[in-house]
Amino acid sequence: MTASAPNSVKAIMLLVLGLVIAAMGVYVASAGDAPGAAVLGFVLMLVAIGLGVRAIRNRLSTRVWRAAIAIGVIVAGLAAFLTHGVSITAPLFAQAPDVPSSSEATSSPEWATAIERAQAAARAAVIAQNLPGLSVAVGTGVDVIWAEGFGWRDVVTRTPVTPATRFNIGTAAQVITPAGATSLGLRQTGTDPATAWSPEHVGEPEEDFPGFTAIHDLILRPIGISAPRQPLPHDRATFYVPATFWHDVTTDPRRGRRLMYMRDLACCADGLAFASTPSDVVRFALATHAGSVDGDLAGGRVMSLLTRPDSGVVVAVMSNIAFAHTTELARQIADDFATPR
Repeated sequence: MTASAPNSVKAIMLLVLGLVIAAMGVYVASAGDAPGAAVLGFVLMLVAIGLGVRAIRNRLSTRVWRAAIAIGVIVAGLAAFLTHGVSITAPLFAQAPDVPSSSEATSSPEWATAIERAQAAARAAVIAQNLPGLSVAVGTGVDVIWAEGFGWRDVVTRTPVTPATRFNIGTAAQVITPAGATSLGLRQTGTDPATAWSPEHVGEPEEDFPGFTAIHDLILRPIGISAPRQPLPHDRATFYVPATFWHDVTTDPRRGRRLMYMRDLACCADGLAFASTPSDVVRFALATHAGSVDGDLAGGRVMSLLTRPDSGVVVAVMSNIAFAHTTELARQIADDFATPR
């Protein structure tokens, strides 16, 4: 063995270690929701760069450094896969009491028991589906009798959902029209530019530039350069879709989440996103006698309006992640309010 062999082995190990740390840094920064994740990821990537520079200073032969990079990429891929699986699928809330909530006072104590059951059902849904946020409103007669928000409208800043939080209602905008909302004086309902809901607007038009997505996802966003303004202004909920890993497209929020991109807003007509609160949707349904409707966004359910003509109860449930089970929850809550207890 020549005298340079130990140096070559050392350099290979440094390159492999550097690539692994770089992969971990990228995924910690991009998958971690907690504040400070971007900083930690940036530090890890700086360490990786330092190790890489130190390895290059050993003046490896072309064959050796190519082999080192090949080995490092394989090991880094495995490390990234494991890190991704652990970080992004972690539950947002450990148990039901941990789910924050904000409510509006009910108009009558006769609904107290029904509200308690509905609150328990909403918290259970947040835990079971790993939802970032959820908002519910129930009405009967001519107005809302209960409204409450659960969880976070923005995961990074942990800004809570309130009854005033506005959600993108997706395809339900075809039923709850802007003209009808205006005539009824619904102040928290209407259209916004779609770009206001997706500040990064990855997919248009920047994605037309080759490599933009890779640069954005692997470099700019992990170190915090292109992080969107959070929380979104005007009580907008930050919207998410179930996470994807490489080309593994999921429809299960329990597997984690990523920010909604502009391309996820395909159902928004003319670049406008229609937003509302559950309370306004309930008032709209009570005033117009609208029927039940579900709203989809990015291919998955984000809201449900359920009307019960037999009992006069109207329920609206909204979430800020696609593929939430809002329909099932609306039915359960409607049953709780069907008869005062």
